[in-house]
Amino acid sequence: MSDRTRRVWRAGPVTLVLVSAFALAAAVVIPLLAYLIYRNGSPLWLPVLFVVLTVLVLLYAWRFGLHPRLQVTDQTVEIINPFRRYSFDWDDITVIAPGENGLLIGSEDRAAEAWCVQKSNSANRRGRLTRADRIANQLLDIVELHDPPMEDQEAGSRIRRARPDESQLLARLERAASEQALAHIFPPSQHPYPTSAVVRRWRRVLSDRLMHSYLLEVRDSPVGYVAFNGDTVHHLGVAPAHQRRGYGSALLEFACMEIYAGGAREALCWVLADNQTARAFYRAHGWTETGERRESEYPPHPESLQLRRQNPHPPRRSL
Repeated sequence: MSDRTRRVWRAGPVTLVLVSAFALAAAVVIPLLAYLIYRNGSPLWLPVLFVVLTVLVLLYAWRFGLHPRLQVTDQTVEIINPFRRYSFDWDDITVIAPGENGLLIGSEDRAAEAWCVQKSNSANRRGRLTRADRIANQLLDIVELHDPPMEDQEAGSRIRRARPDESQLLARLERAASEQALAHIFPPSQHPYPTSAVVRRWRRVLSDRLMHSYLLEVRDSPVGYVAFNGDTVHHLGVAPAHQRRGYGSALLEFACMEIYAGGAREALCWVLADNQTARAFYRAHGWTETGERRESEYPPHPESLQLRRQNPHPPRRSL
């Protein structure tokens, strides 16, 4: 793709047809009504008012229905809304996610919604794929051309960005990774796994411009995940059938390197105090406890403790 052959998305076909039909009807009916009023001997100001109304209706239809668009080149993605434009360099983009108000595109500094590409809350709740998901995935394909996934061809594995339509996949992986291991903390008979709440949380994570969510695939099959922001690893897990093969270590190291690359002096995470296996895993990778504690998110709200790992090469302070 070159700047001379940019790609453009506008509102959906149904919306464009409806807006065009509305504009055509307004352009014919209102002037005709103004003419009939004029022929009927009404004051001149009344048909003139109808003509002005026609112009305003056509401007509205164009500005809000036909003008908004999303266009991309090999350097930038540009959002053109009715009254404002936004431009993002591909290298700066951290999130692309469909939403009810528009396709969310953002960097760590700012975000904007493309009004011309929307996904209803109903489709979101039902997990139904729409035009907005397809466009988001096409844009993320371009992002990965600029920042390719981390691949190990010999092992047949890669770490890639999680897509906005993969909240249910991530929830399934998280459940598989944690349900049995945490049964002594969350007894299933008393506290069934909160699948719906976890799916909703992943949707929020995948649409958060400050969060970075990745999947680890082995021969194109997703087996693990990690999500982190500028200084904290928030979610990490590997499916039971693939544990003890170094995948969790690879995901944790990847997250730490990304956090350190952003300038953080240390990486942080929270682990359930009674999850001795996880605590041992982090200690084996050089993490130490900070002494900070808090209640966890889900009932019965067991205690979590904070761990940290120092950046071995922290950035120097500028003079």
